Amino acid sequence: MKNSPKPFRLAATRRIVRAACLALFCLLLGVAENGGFTGLPADIFLRLDPLAGIAVPLAAREIIVSLIPALGVVLAAVFAGRIFCGWVCPMGTTLDAAGSLVRWKRLGRKTDPVPRCLKYGILAAILAAALLGVNMAFWASPIPLVTRLYALVLHPLGLLGLDGALAVSAPVMEQMGSTDLQYRFPILRGYAAVWFVALFWLGLIALERIRPRFWCRYLCPAGALLGLFSRLAPPFSWKRRTPHSCNACGRCAAQCPAGILHDDPSVTDVSECLTCRACETACKRKSIRFGLPGPLETADGPADGFRSGQNTRTLSRRALSRRAFCGSAAAGAALAGVSYFETAGQALEGTAGKNQGSLIRPPGSVPEIDFLARCVRCGECMKACPTGGLQPAGLQAGFSGMFSPFLDPRSGPCAPDCAACGSVCPSRAIQALPLEEKRWAKIGTAAVDRKLCLAWAEDKRCMVCKETCPYGAVSVVPHEGHIAPVPVVRHERCYGCGFCERHCPTATAAVRVDPIGALRQHDPAFETAAKNAGLELDPSQHAVEHPEYNPQNDGAPPGFLD
Repeated sequence: MKNSPKPFRLAATRRIVRAACLALFCLLLGVAENGGFTGLPADIFLRLDPLAGIAVPLAAREIIVSLIPALGVVLAAVFAGRIFCGWVCPMGTTLDAAGSLVRWKRLGRKTDPVPRCLKYGILAAILAAALLGVNMAFWASPIPLVTRLYALVLHPLGLLGLDGALAVSAPVMEQMGSTDLQYRFPILRGYAAVWFVALFWLGLIALERIRPRFWCRYLCPAGALLGLFSRLAPPFSWKRRTPHSCNACGRCAAQCPAGILHDDPSVTDVSECLTCRACETACKRKSIRFGLPGPLETADGPADGFRSGQNTRTLSRRALSRRAFCGSAAAGAALAGVSYFETAGQALEGTAGKNQGSLIRPPGSVPEIDFLARCVRCGECMKACPTGGLQPAGLQAGFSGMFSPFLDPRSGPCAPDCAACGSVCPSRAIQALPLEEKRWAKIGTAAVDRKLCLAWAEDKRCMVCKETCPYGAVSVVPHEGHIAPVPVVRHERCYGCGFCERHCPTATAAVRVDPIGALRQHDPAFETAAKNAGLELDPSQHAVEHPEYNPQNDGAPPGFLD
């Protein structure tokens, strides 16, 4: 006991560690488009998510090397309990910070409002779906959830606030002569389907009013997974220990964020304990400690905090019954069936087929079915996209494709000199390609709608799509019956970047990009595949003259500029 840290030092240490982890998480997310910070991968926290580390490889039927660190978190649960939940997880820290704003008085209720086994049912459903090849982990995996909050909700709100602050302070900066700041405005972001993410988190924060760490206690499947492995702890593991000196005063029970000490403070449910050590801080008699067994302690004696029979009953009340487990697994299988029907329906109704899907995916994406199995819908690629073109999918992608990234050219095109999305993807649903290969990873093909195009429908002279295309895929040519030349798309030169659709002056874009002809493969050799398909996608090769190119009229046919 003499070696135990003082209570205030322990509490301060935990606050510092959790704050540092959250700050590092935000910092890495903030510089995600630059590929990381101080040598750390920008997606390091996503790689540590225990549920994604098991469910995603199961769904993809493949070992995903980038997610192997998550197995270390699972292994740590065997020897140190749910220490990741209590000290590292940025979602828990965020909920604690937000919950402190809505809990203005202590809640003294001891009963659980919902069964704690609910999170085990959610875990069973996700793993059952994963075994059938469908990834449902993105609905409840904690690190992708909190990444989605910061990347798609808080980051755009922060940019909006910064823009307003700069606009208000502009007169003051002008008087001070600070021209650098006066004309420096952030690029505002906006994301589709963000309302769902915001409402989800508002609901979680409201539940904090009912119980602290409501998500961690009753809903988190990653916590349930770590709890299952923590039950495998050997006698020499690092855990909570309560010697005979405990007088059951209840101070520790009042401070326990997991709410597991009300029945008997000397009984520890290792599958529910967050190892936050709040009970050790609250104990005035220093009767609680966390660590390895002492020289006089045994593996199953009272000194270990486990009383024969009583601890077993505590665990059994919180475990998932066999009937509930089978029902949860059946629900997961049903969700997998819904996903299969959605994928088959989109392949039949769409024009791209199963390999490409019905949405424009980021460059370097693997084939659609594997893409949905791998993608954790974290939002890292959307945050890293400098043009804001990558958006989270809504209902147009179906239930199994919600929040997956797709390119919306009207929001922003895919820049030829950027490959940030692949560098931050934790599951390699988007391959990390060098820029030379990325420029050949065709994502779609543009097509002109002649009913909407100003040149085709109204015989007006317009060549915006040609002027903005970085690949030289749009040509303006004379056409019988038209005074003004009309745009046509050379499919072998079209990358699908969306610059033409982004800048089309009509209210509804007259030139639209579809995933037709997209290169979706696991092999990172996109240049070879593109050249074998007869594509000409290198922007530099279009700087030379081609048949309709004239340096004096920027490629316009004779008479266009008269």
